[in-house]
Amino acid sequence: MISSLGINDLGVISSARIDLGPGLTVVTGETGAGKTMFVTALDLLTGARADAHVVRKDAERAVVEGVFDLTAVTPEVAERIAEAGGDVDEDEAIVTRVVPVNGRARATAGGRTVPLGVLKDVGDRLVSMHGQSEQLTLRNAATQRALLDEYGGAPVAKALEAYRRAHREWKDLAAEHERLLATATERADRIAWLTSSLERIDAVRPLPGEDEELRALSVRLGAAEDLKTAVGAAHARLVGTDWDETVGVADLLAGAVAELERASALDDSLRDSVQGLTDLGIRVGDLAASLTDYLQGFEELGEMSLEETESRRAALSSLEAFGEDNAAVLAFEERAGKELLDLQNSESSLGDIASRVEEAHTRMREAGDRLRAAREKAAGRFARAVSAELTALSMPRARIVFEITEAEEPHALGTDSVRMLFSAHEASEPGDIGKLASGGELSRVMLAIEVVKASSTRFPTFVFDEVDSGVGGKAAIEIGRRLAMLAKTSQVIVVTHLAQVAAWADQHCTIVKDDRARGAVSGVTVLDRAGQEAELARMLGGMSDSDSARAHAAELLELAHRDKSQF
Repeated sequence: MISSLGINDLGVISSARIDLGPGLTVVTGETGAGKTMFVTALDLLTGARADAHVVRKDAERAVVEGVFDLTAVTPEVAERIAEAGGDVDEDEAIVTRVVPVNGRARATAGGRTVPLGVLKDVGDRLVSMHGQSEQLTLRNAATQRALLDEYGGAPVAKALEAYRRAHREWKDLAAEHERLLATATERADRIAWLTSSLERIDAVRPLPGEDEELRALSVRLGAAEDLKTAVGAAHARLVGTDWDETVGVADLLAGAVAELERASALDDSLRDSVQGLTDLGIRVGDLAASLTDYLQGFEELGEMSLEETESRRAALSSLEAFGEDNAAVLAFEERAGKELLDLQNSESSLGDIASRVEEAHTRMREAGDRLRAAREKAAGRFARAVSAELTALSMPRARIVFEITEAEEPHALGTDSVRMLFSAHEASEPGDIGKLASGGELSRVMLAIEVVKASSTRFPTFVFDEVDSGVGGKAAIEIGRRLAMLAKTSQVIVVTHLAQVAAWADQHCTIVKDDRARGAVSGVTVLDRAGQEAELARMLGGMSDSDSARAHAAELLELAHRDKSQF
């Protein structure tokens, strides 16, 4: 509920502050006095876009402040403000809009500057605006479906959620199926290339480290004769040879050790020399044995010629496209094998996903049928309730019906199309409400809908502007009565030019323009009973001091007071 509204330099209103209570608040005033600015102020507080032209002439900025009582609303409102950094003090939130002549408009909630979206989120939960633009949205099929679904309550909401899940599942599977179909040729080419690559690798069958071993072997085979000659000569110098009676290093060392051992028997100081020569002989023997093994290795190389070695290396080199060495080629082989298996499995799953898409489509259709049934059930009750309200609003022959038909294609909100049809009298078939209903009839249809919704759903504040457009007399009285009934459970603020509507006010505010000031200046005044009579008289006959108009005004007030006591 809006408990207080402050306006500074907005349009013709220079400064005004008014405390608003529960029940029905009516705002009246002469044409051009600034009633529109009252609604504009509420629009700004609930997230409407700001335009510098709303700033009062010669002022630097317009400021609107609203104090909202949150005691009867869901905690999401306070949580949303807190998320944006604002403070909610004792179930009360202060919201402001500042609109400068130059520069960007600014919004605050709970004392903290917030994005405009925060005010929109908060406003959608606190205030339901109904003006000419909202009446026009009633012609929109999406609005009509939303109204029906909201009225349908839990049964429709549950069916809609089940349908949405089924629809998402179907869309996701269909998208995956399309992706697989679109890449079928590309996938087939990839499978062929991977298969060919693996066949090439398998034909060569590289072994880990084989390329390095063959590289070293190739070097040895290419220089085999030179290596054998050099190593053989070195070996002969170490151990000697039989064919030329060459004495080797090993024999010389052995002889030296024998001589020193005889000498050490006479002189112990030679023992270290004996041990040193002995160790040296052992090392020479080890080296000679190593060279023997090396030379014998050439005999084993005879199993693979240099030509064969180079041929094998060439075969391994043919796999360079798959890796720079054997290790990289083998790693590629492992990855390629896994990818090939996945692609082959996906090919087989293409047919499987097609059947899954069909099954999901069937489930989605079934969920859509259940949703449609829930909507049709709610539509009958909703149409009868609204039509009954239209009768009470002096439209006894008017009725609305819902036409629910199969949609051309399933969509996110169902498999059906929803249209609200309107008929002003029995002689005409129900048709498009946007084409058949006048502005006044649209106003009453919208009011009837809100009254019906209020019977099952509570909403903090309703604001109506031009709800009485195009009506008068008895119809206007009935509009006032219905607004008063709605105000029993919600705060209702109405801007009106009809005395028959204003008479039902629990609080009557009038906006008065002073043309004597420099530029027109308007202020807001809360009227007492005498002030109400005078204002209603002015609205009825243009003269607040007319005895007949005052009598009529008093009669209207008495009628409204008597009827409200019976609600």
